[in-house]
Amino acid sequence: MSKNEVKLKPAKNWAKNWQQKYKKECKAFLMPAIDLIEALEEMNVLVKQKDGHYSIQNVDSSGVRAYMAIDEDIQEGRGEKLLIVGTKVDCKGIHRDIIEGEKPTGCDACEVDATVAELEGSGIFDFTDPCPNTCDPNSPLFNP
Repeated sequence: MSKNEVKLKPAKNWAKNWQQKYKKECKAFLMPAIDLIEALEEMNVLVKQKDGHYSIQNVDSSGVRAYMAIDEDIQEGRGEKLLIVGTKVDCKGIHRDIIEGEKPTGCDACEVDATVAELEGSGIFDFTDPCPNTCDPNSPLFNP
């Protein structure tokens, strides 16, 4: 079992707890793999080599943070969003969001910036499609 893998039984219970408590809220988000890859590239966790393969680095000092959000301008479907930002651990051990125009705070000589790729945008990703619009009704984590 992987370091942070969750067994099926507790995962089913956790999903059921959320879905029973928040019956009319989003059940899940679909995230395309390419968008996850692009976020990991921006964090310099995945580094594309000249031959097209990837090397992996900075894993222990990197993470992603997910912010719950609502887009009230969506006319059809559901407006729930899961905003993803890459993070890097600063010299105090705090995961700091990698967002356009923001610098890690709390350290004078922090090495966080040296491990972050140059941002090509805001650093904030919305690449999710909410369920119930994109559900897998056959999943053991889906509770109608």
